Formats: sequence, structure tokens, C-alpha cells
Amino acid sequence: MPYNRTQRFPAPYIYSGISTQSRVRLVIALLALYIAVMGMAHDFSGIMLIICTGTAAVSASLLIGYQQGTASFDMHALLAGLLMGFFIPADGGLVFSFFIAFMSYFLSWGIFGGKGSSWVNPVMLTVCIAAICKPACFVHPVDAEQIISGGSVYAALESAGVSRIPADQYLTSLFNSTVLHNIGVTLPEGYLSLLFVYPSSIPAFRYNLLTLFCSIILLSSKALHKTLPFAFLAVYGMLIYFFPSAHKAAPLGRGDILSALLTSGALFSAFFVMNDSGSIPRSWGGRLISGILTGIFAFFMSGTARNPAGIPFAVLFTDCINPLIEQGERVFYQKRRRAL
Repeated sequence: MPYNRTQRFPAPYIYSGISTQSRVRLVIALLALYIAVMGMAHDFSGIMLIICTGTAAVSASLLIGYQQGTASFDMHALLAGLLMGFFIPADGGLVFSFFIAFMSYFLSWGIFGGKGSSWVNPVMLTVCIAAICKPACFVHPVDAEQIISGGSVYAALESAGVSRIPADQYLTSLFNSTVLHNIGVTLPEGYLSLLFVYPSSIPAFRYNLLTLFCSIILLSSKALHKTLPFAFLAVYGMLIYFFPSAHKAAPLGRGDILSALLTSGALFSAFFVMNDSGSIPRSWGGRLISGILTGIFAFFMSGTARNPAGIPFAVLFTDCINPLIEQGERVFYQKRRRAL
């Protein structure tokens, strides 16, 4: 029997997370749940757009592989393409969406570093290009100013003619009387409707309850780093709370965190897109700084969910700083090793 050195001298470190391939398969399976829900809601145009952008990213990957002599199907490209479709409005057009997704994925390979080391998130790059080319498509069904002036999401939904789920009033009363009564907090009507479904043309903004469910699966399976998304959500939420409006005078400490998180795509962006391994720092401290910066940029670009493309632009701005963060990481750890 051949001698196995690892039996006597096991490696000092054990990786407890899942592999990259397993993570990609898990995320694609979770995205299939969204597509199934969209099918039940008869949103076939949105499903076709997601399939279109997925095909575009895979086609770009095959073209690059053919030029390099290693053409093969890439599941990472499929995942990136599907996520691109979740952030593009359904009325953007299939041809336009295919072209934007194809070029964005091609650029993330050829210009910004290549597979696994691109310092620009290809999904958010696609959204930003689409928002610049067709800004009229990136609009909210409910104006954030209506939410602030009306005092509740329900009032804004009613004034905009958006229907709420039938059980919203009953579930809100039940939740207030059983859970929030002991801590002296009252949840206004309308928020549970936003939690179940937000009537946006962008699929990533719609199903917040499903996003929370999927985030629990991703976190429990250790398929993503917790530092960056939670740092982003914490900083963005605190800025929304303490500074409700950055554009005009408003009472401090009275911001509507829930409406901002449930109508801006912040949850989907945090748990599905921001942990792109090729465009985020590798250390815990670097991811913390990256999450804080993204939250700050998102507040100034999106505010209380005014701009549907605000968070993608915030991620793109942070991506431009991430190489400097990684350079600082190298210098820090080199000095630390020399000091040992």
C-alpha cells in the first residue's frame, strides 16, 4: 500500500465553505425559483429577457474561449448573464438586452482583468450601461417623494394606483399585536405588500420575501461572505434613517429604512451580486471597507430608492477603489510577515 503523507501530517487549515462550482450551481438553482414565480405571475417577457442575457453572456464566453483556443461552456458566464437579466427592465427590448449583456461580459474579460480577476462587476456594468442608454426604462412605480410625504408606503401605493395584497391589513395587524406590541413599535400598512411583491419592471426589485429566503440558504451553506453585504446594508440603512433626504431639508432620524430597502433592489444586490469573487477584496477588512463605501455611494446616488440604477452605479464606483484596497492589503500583510 503506497505511503500517504497526509494521513500523518494533515493540512493545518480546512476550508469549511462550498466550492466555487457548487456555489454557482446553488445560485442558479435559487434563480430558477425566481423564474418559476415569474412564470406563475405570467411575466413571460421578463423570463425571455433573462434567458436572452444568459445566452448573451455564454456566447461572449464561448467567443473569448475560441479566440484563446479553449472554447467550452462556462457556468460562471451563465450565472452572470442570468443576473444581468434580473436587473434590466422588461421593456428594455430583447435585442438591446442581448447586445448590452454580450458587450459587458466581453469587456469585463478583455479590458478589466479577465475571468476571476476582473476588478469590475460584469452584472453591474451591464445595468449601468443600460441605464445610460435607456434611462426612461429605469423608473419606479411609486415615487420616493410620495412615500416620504404620505408617511407610509401604503399611502404612496394607493396614490399611484398600485394594488396591495388582499391580506395586507390582516397580516399587518396580526404582526403588530403579536410581535411588535411588546417593543412599542407599529408597522404601517403597505410594507408587507412590498415584502411579498413590489410592482417594479425590474425582476430583482420585486420578490423581497423570496430574496430573504434565498439569502438564508446562501448564508447557511456558506456560499457567500457575510461581511460585505451586511456592511453595505447597515451603512445604507443608517444613512437613510439619519438623513431621510439628501436633497432637501427633512427631520433627522426619521428615515424610512424599510421602504428604501424593499424598493431599491438592495437585498438582491447585496446577497446575489456584490460577492463576485473577482471584483471584491480578499481579506475580511478589505470586504468591510468595500461594503461601507458601497453603502455610502448608494446613499448619495440612490437616496431613499429614488434611482433604480443607483446601487449598480455605487457598486461600480466601489469597484474602481477595490484595486487600491487590495494593494493596501498586500502592503499590510507584507509588513506583518516581516514583523514576525
